[in-house]
Amino acid sequence: MPMAEHTTNDPTVVARIRRFSVRLTIVFILTGNALFLVGLWGSGVDLDKVFAERDFFDPVKDICLRLAWYTPRGEKDPIRLCKEWINLADTSGRVHKNDKDLEIVKGTDGKVYANASGAGDGRIIALLLFVIAIIAVGMWLQRYLIVRYRARLIAELKHS
Repeated sequence: MPMAEHTTNDPTVVARIRRFSVRLTIVFILTGNALFLVGLWGSGVDLDKVFAERDFFDPVKDICLRLAWYTPRGEKDPIRLCKEWINLADTSGRVHKNDKDLEIVKGTDGKVYANASGAGDGRIIALLLFVIAIIAVGMWLQRYLIVRYRARLIAELKHS
C-alpha cells in the first residue's frame, strides 16, 4: 500500500482533521457573527424601521389628536391630514405619529396617498452583500485551511 493512501486513511489523521474542522467551524461562526454585527452597527440601518409595518391613520379604527398641513408632491395647495392619533386596537395607549419623511402623493383618482420612504437608501442591500461576502470568504478560507492542515499532517507522518 502506498504511503499517501496509508496516511490519508490513518484514523489519527482523520480524527485530528475532524477536530480541527470543528474548531475552525466554531471560530468562523463566532467571527462571522461578530463581523455581521459590526457591519450592522457601522451601516446605521435601523432594522425596526426597515421591517416594521407602516402605521397610517385610519379614521375607522383611530382617533385623531393633531392635524398638520402636508403639501402633496407636485401640488401647490397643502392639505390637512392627521399627524398624531391613538389607535383603539393598540392596548398600550401610545400616540402614533407620521414619519418625518412621509411623502404625500395625490393620485390620478384625486385621492391622497402616503409613500413611506426611508428603507430604500441602499444600506440594507450593501449589508446583505457584506453578509454574502463574509459567508463566501469564510467557506473558501475554511476549505483552504483544512487542505493545508491535512497536507501538513501527511508531511509530518511521511517524515517520521
